[in-house]
Amino acid sequence: MTRVSIREIVAPHFWNTFNSKKTHQIDKGGRGSTKTSKDSLKVSMFCEQYNNCSAVIFRKYQNTLRNSVYKEIKRALKRLHLYEGLDYTAYKSPLEIHLNNKNNIYFSGGDDYEKIKGMIDEDTPIKILWFEELTEFEGPDEIDQIIATFTRGNDDWFIVLYSYNPPKNKFNWVNQWAEKMAQRKDCIITQSDYRTVPEKWLGKIFIEQAEEMKKNDELRYRWIYLGEVIGLEGLIYNPELIEYVSEDYLEKNNIKILYIDFAIDSGHQTSATTCGAYGYGSDGYWYLLDTYYYSPHEKPNKKAPSELSRDIFNFELAINKQFKAGTDRETIDSAEGALRNQYFKDYGRRLHPVDKGTNKEQLIDYSQDFLAKRKFRVLNNNNNQIFKKENENYMWLKDSVEKGKPIPDKMEKAFLSSEKYYNTYTQDYAYSYADHTQDQFQYWIKDNLQKLGLKQ
Repeated sequence: MTRVSIREIVAPHFWNTFNSKKTHQIDKGGRGSTKTSKDSLKVSMFCEQYNNCSAVIFRKYQNTLRNSVYKEIKRALKRLHLYEGLDYTAYKSPLEIHLNNKNNIYFSGGDDYEKIKGMIDEDTPIKILWFEELTEFEGPDEIDQIIATFTRGNDDWFIVLYSYNPPKNKFNWVNQWAEKMAQRKDCIITQSDYRTVPEKWLGKIFIEQAEEMKKNDELRYRWIYLGEVIGLEGLIYNPELIEYVSEDYLEKNNIKILYIDFAIDSGHQTSATTCGAYGYGSDGYWYLLDTYYYSPHEKPNKKAPSELSRDIFNFELAINKQFKAGTDRETIDSAEGALRNQYFKDYGRRLHPVDKGTNKEQLIDYSQDFLAKRKFRVLNNNNNQIFKKENENYMWLKDSVEKGKPIPDKMEKAFLSSEKYYNTYTQDYAYSYADHTQDQFQYWIKDNLQKLGLKQ
């Protein structure tokens, strides 16, 4: 059977370590470093070459396996065989691949430890474990517990592969764990990035996107594409990435708004309700055109969902009329049911629910990626001042950064300043809280990743 040279299908930065049998092998790097591809090839080749060598591949969540590592392993096997005969059988339920040499490749989520304990293969011992997207796991204790399940009876060699993009926060458990692992004699660590990968493997568009981020936001480029631990400063957003322009900027530059998105963060009785109007211009830039902001703070009579529904509807109509552009999408937090239902009841229009999930850092990552494109401008009108204020003061909670699980500082105990903002749509003054406009900004981005040219 024809075989392909590993040097033809593995990036140069992996050549020296590809055949290593050291127990712990850590692959960390940036986007496009091909570390996942390398590990899938290594698992496949070792399971084909060695007798009594099966493997288990882990991701934290079972439902992510089929469209990630399972596909990568099938792809690796095909590349190793060069289409001359694929001597393996793949099963989708459960996810398993059985090679003709009686070795097996299993796939498991780390979220069901009882199932993991039942995967020990007495006929073909597990010799390789691979933790893909290591940052998804809870911590070293969880990893060690899984490893201990499979090490029994392996006296000659046993390999554990770890692959991940380093978190930017130096206090994250993965970064601290890697520093300790680097001191072990049975561990090798490979730091990789796209710059040594053949350009034809990545494509022209990938290279262009990397260079664009390098030009626009070098710090984020170093984290995303070079896999560097850049640290977390106090501010969440780089204020230099947002351009504030005059109210008449569009008219002066003959820029037409082609369509408009709206994004809502609703607080009802307890916190502010805000709606941002995001317009796509004929110049290829996105513009925050205007902001609706209502705060119930210190008001004896709070607005009911029916009143907020009317306010937001009238706000959207006014924006559509002012900029002579229709609405493309109306976004709201999926957890917000009262206003969604009220809006549909009143106007027969369905606000699109976006699942913000539980990972606030991911929402922020998406918005940082968007800002790094330098394609976002804010009309410097009165109503948008509250967005500007909250954006410039949007900070990480210090203790959360040091604990490795960064969360924004909501500053619930105090206002950002004593300054009040008058909103022409609510015809009322309101204090600025920490992040309500930033929340709806993130919901808008999360709900429109493809349209904004972002990778999910």
